Amino acid sequence: MPEPTAGPPEIRPAGPDDIAHLVELYEAVVSELGEMRGGRVLLGLGGRGPALEASFRRQVEGADEQLVVGALGGEVVGYASCVVRPLPGDDRLGVVQDLYVVPHARRAGVGRAMAESLMSWCRSQGCSGVDASALPGSRVVKSFFEANGFTARLLVMHRPLR
Repeated sequence: MPEPTAGPPEIRPAGPDDIAHLVELYEAVVSELGEMRGGRVLLGLGGRGPALEASFRRQVEGADEQLVVGALGGEVVGYASCVVRPLPGDDRLGVVQDLYVVPHARRAGVGRAMAESLMSWCRSQGCSGVDASALPGSRVVKSFFEANGFTARLLVMHRPLR
């Protein structure tokens, strides 16, 4: 793919017209994660399942969900999504479900701008914090989240049985 036009990232809420492109981006996520340690399990636990269009449509319309797209020069090059989960008492937690930028547009500030958009939305929803997942061995993703103010609070250990 050619390099996107230079300029600041454009972040906006995803709309119904973005759904076909979101499906394509999600399929790229599946391709990348499927090759990483723990990727298949993560997709199985938090993936969107076979009804991708319906999943994105629900999120576009959801009140306790946020779905944004990131563009450079008018080209959509990424998306990010977040949901709100209730915690004991009146507390709420934002959970980043997806944050993806196509390889040729990485390091252009799109991911950071989408993360900032999600954090702003979570604040407006009364969340006390936000969780995001990074696979073991994915130093780039871990570094990205750390650079955006995240710290590890839980490590999930796994022992395969076959």
